[in-house]
Order: sequence, then C-alpha cells, then structure tokens
Amino acid sequence: MAQIISVLSGKGGAGKSTTTVMLGGALAAAGKKVLLIDCDSGLRSLEIFTGAGSDAVYHWGDVLGGACDPADALLTCKNGCSLLSAPNRLPDDAAPEAFTALVLGLSVSFDVILLDGPAGLGRGFRLAAAPAKHILLVSAPDDVSLYACNAAHKTLEEAGKMSQRLIINRFRYKAVQKTLQKNIDDSIDKACVRLIGIVPEDKNLWYFGSGGLLPKQNSPGIRAFSRIAGRLNGESIPLKISDLQ
Repeated sequence: MAQIISVLSGKGGAGKSTTTVMLGGALAAAGKKVLLIDCDSGLRSLEIFTGAGSDAVYHWGDVLGGACDPADALLTCKNGCSLLSAPNRLPDDAAPEAFTALVLGLSVSFDVILLDGPAGLGRGFRLAAAPAKHILLVSAPDDVSLYACNAAHKTLEEAGKMSQRLIINRFRYKAVQKTLQKNIDDSIDKACVRLIGIVPEDKNLWYFGSGGLLPKQNSPGIRAFSRIAGRLNGESIPLKISDLQ
C-alpha cells in the first residue's frame, strides 16, 4: 500500500504544484513508484509541469463517472512519476468517500501517492485531504501565506488529519537578515506546524513549468526537495543553514 500524502496550503501561489512535482521526482529518483494526482480542477497545472498534458485523454472525474478504468487515465511524466489529471471542473458527484476509494484502489500499485490540492479551504481542499494519511503544508515565510497555512492546519485538525508537516518555500536568507521575511522560528510559530524542510528561493525552479522542462540537478531547490524526500523515506537528514544561503 502506498504512502498517501496531500500537499496543501490554503493559499494560491505558495508552491504546492512545484512541491508536488519536485518531491515526486526526487522520490522516483530514489527508486519509489510515485503517482501524482492533480486535485486542482480547472487549472490542471500538473499536466504542464510534468510535460504530460499532450497525452491527456481521461481524468479522475472520468474514472469516478465510470467512463474509463483507472489504468486508462494514467499518464507518464518526464520526472519518472505517473499522473492522474484533474477534470476541468469539480464533478457534482465527487464525494470524498468515492474519491478516497479511488485513491485507495490505486495505492496497491504505487509506493507513494502525492495529491496536489487547490487554493482555498473549500470543497476541493477537503477532497484533496480526504484520502491522505499525511499532510504537507506549504507556505512562503510571509504573514499572509503563514496565516493561510495556519487556517488550513486548523481545518485539517478538525477533520482528524493530525499528521501534518510544514515546508517553508521560497526562503531567502538575506531577506531574513534584512527583516524582509520571517525567520524560520517565527514561521513555524505562526503556522503552528512541525517543520520537515525548507526550500530556498531558486530561479531554476521558475522555468521548469514550461513544457515540463526539469531544473538543473545541482540547483539549491533540487537539493532541498531531495532532502525532504529523504526525510519522508525515514532518513535522518539535519537542516543545514548553509544550504539556504
């Protein structure tokens, strides 16, 4: 059975899709069989980020509706993962129970399933969280993003999702020194979520959304996601501030 992880934030633009794709690629490079599920209906950004969009015929809404088998809807990504695309709109009959059953059925064929959630705390957010055993909350180190992250944290706790970890994204060490961003401790305190990793600002990650182009393998962002993937695999990997400068 796969480890099922939802990548959420409560706020758009925090880096959920980037995190989902980059973590998926790092886990695949470590030998894991990884499935990415796009839960952001309408935007379907994972198709672009993974370079798999031109092959998309079916999505998970088709599977729930009985139009195809799950295997027919799976796409192959350039980062070594499989992808299950989102529908153009959230189906009216997409109940959390049915969606959870779909994800659990797929879990027997994969080692890790990463679900990329939408912005906001509405129906799509709850749907993306429903099947997950673990939650990764992604936030930039600023007040607005951290406030949204904390709101998501509380909403998830009310739903019984207690296994939550924080990824601080787009961290800039020099900005912290100039008090232009929250430092690590203040970010953790505002989010009220235990830290699992920090991803530094990395211009190489800005470009990979163009047709599934992958960033340079030695970039700071890539190294950060590899460390987070290692922690998800149970490795003891210390946080080094020197990696963020």
